[in-house]
Amino acid sequence: MSYAAKVMRATVRRVLTIQLSITLGVTAAYLAAEGAHAAQSAFYGGLIALFATWLMGWRIRKAAEAAAQDANQGAFVIYAGAVQRFLVTLVLMALGMGTLKLAPVAILVCYALAQLAYAFNRVDTKLRT
Repeated sequence: MSYAAKVMRATVRRVLTIQLSITLGVTAAYLAAEGAHAAQSAFYGGLIALFATWLMGWRIRKAAEAAAQDANQGAFVIYAGAVQRFLVTLVLMALGMGTLKLAPVAILVCYALAQLAYAFNRVDTKLRT
């Protein structure tokens, strides 16, 4: 595994860990303030963020494999992954708010706060020998 792949894997793992911590914290706050339904809704929003991050990491890994054979194919996989991530997020939010009848504000708040994990993630790119 290349050094870049190791850095990316560690970065995605760190973002997922931070997102999970934020999701659990926001869920606990909603449970205390507004009850179980709002807490379930918040947890669902956090899970959407977690799934989207995992999907991005998986797509980047696939893009690296594709780029080893053709750089253009690697770029296409990245762009397709971004579209896929957007659509999956949109569908899961609609499913939660529409079909599952979860609280929209709690879903959006937890999703947005979980996305802040990217701001708190520090990427260490120093090559270690």
